[in-house]
This record gives sequence, C-alpha cells and structure tokens, in this order.
Amino acid sequence: MVKLMINGRAIEAKEGMTVLQAAQEAGITIPTLCDHPDLESFGGCRLCVVDVKGWRTPMASCTLPVNEGMVVETHSPAIEKSRKTILELFMSNYHDSGYENGQKEETQFMHWVKHYGLDVEKSMAAAPHYTVDSDANPFVFVDLNKCIQCTRCVRACADIQGRFVWSMAERGFNTHPVAGADTDMLDARCESCGACVAYCPTGALDNKMSLGAGVPDKLVMTTCTYCGVGCQFELNVKDGKVIRVTS
Repeated sequence: MVKLMINGRAIEAKEGMTVLQAAQEAGITIPTLCDHPDLESFGGCRLCVVDVKGWRTPMASCTLPVNEGMVVETHSPAIEKSRKTILELFMSNYHDSGYENGQKEETQFMHWVKHYGLDVEKSMAAAPHYTVDSDANPFVFVDLNKCIQCTRCVRACADIQGRFVWSMAERGFNTHPVAGADTDMLDARCESCGACVAYCPTGALDNKMSLGAGVPDKLVMTTCTYCGVGCQFELNVKDGKVIRVTS
C-alpha cells in the first residue's frame, strides 16, 4: 500500500492507483468530465487538477499515480479558480438552446457549471457553430455545439464496443468528433448500441427517441430477454410511462 496525504487526511492506496481513484475511494470528490471508471484515463479536460506539494504546476489527478509521501490538495483557492476558468472556456464554445427551457435532465457537465456558479445563458456561445441533429441515425441525436472534446464517445466506442466509429478531427476550438471518414454514423458501421450516448457527459450525443421527455420520476431495474446473457438496464419512468432506457 502507498501512504499519502490528501487534504490533510492520511490515505492508503493500492500501488498503481491514480490520485483521483485514491481520493474517490476515500470519499473525496474531485470534479472531472473526461474521466470514467470504465475508460482508460485521458487527462484531457483538466478539471480534476490538484496541487502536489513540491511540484510547480497543478497536475491532472486522473493520470497522476500515487507516490509514497505525496501531499495533495484538491480544493485550494487557486485550484478552484482554475476549475471555474476551465468551465468558462468550455462554455464559451458551447451552445444548447434546450437546457434553459427545461427540456432535459441535468448533464454531468451542467452539474459542474452550476456548482461553480456560472450563468448558463450568459456564459455560453451566442449561436451554434454546427448543425443541430446533424446525423441521420434514427436513434442518436448529434449536437456538436455541446461537445467539449472529452473523447469519451471515441474511447467507449473503440475500447468497450470495438467498433471504432468515432474519431477526432480538426484542431483547437474546431476539434470535434466525426463518424468514420467524416460521414454518417451508419455509414461508419455504427450499430446504434448507444454506448457513445451513455458515456457523453454533455448531451452532445443523446437518445433521439426520448428528447424532450424530461426527467424521470423513478428508475426501474430490469433484464433484457433478447438473448441468454441477461444484461441489466434501467427503465426511466415518468407518469407511468417509459421515457428512455439507460445502463
């Protein structure tokens, strides 16, 4: 076991764990958007940066391995200011006309935007850069105006589903996901499994069949009977009707 200090607390973590994983195991919440426990660490969004004693610059905790004697501060004033600035930069290139109208439930991205006190309407881009609902896929709604380039869709499609439908194109503020060789999802061998939708933290990829259905009243766990594997998923129920299915 590796011994370290996080926010003044003595923590023991397994060798090979990241600082983010050690903090989460200890019940310490560090904001993150590009990280997901099912996916390999990426370190792209920089929202999970932390201060490490003796290090000159903040480090992304999702890719930083724990070391013996490490002293970490996760919510110093400088770190909190940095996170707010990062979210402001994301919002400057983000546009979602549906959020403020209450048409969909809060995304992971919007949770942190609100947590750090940003005004959604004032801080987001004034107009969309991309066509809304830009793909002909009958099940996946694509709105790249809400993309923050976290690449969770790319990694989920490749590493979990093994389909390699998504990749990233262009550079800088113009960076965005593309299907195949910048074609439609179905032409890029998409099976409409919904993995990219499930892992997207912003709603840039969404369930086309349940748009505008609102927030469910309850979640009901059930089992798929299509084959003998018995995959479990959640029925999102509102007013006695299933409005979407999540896993």
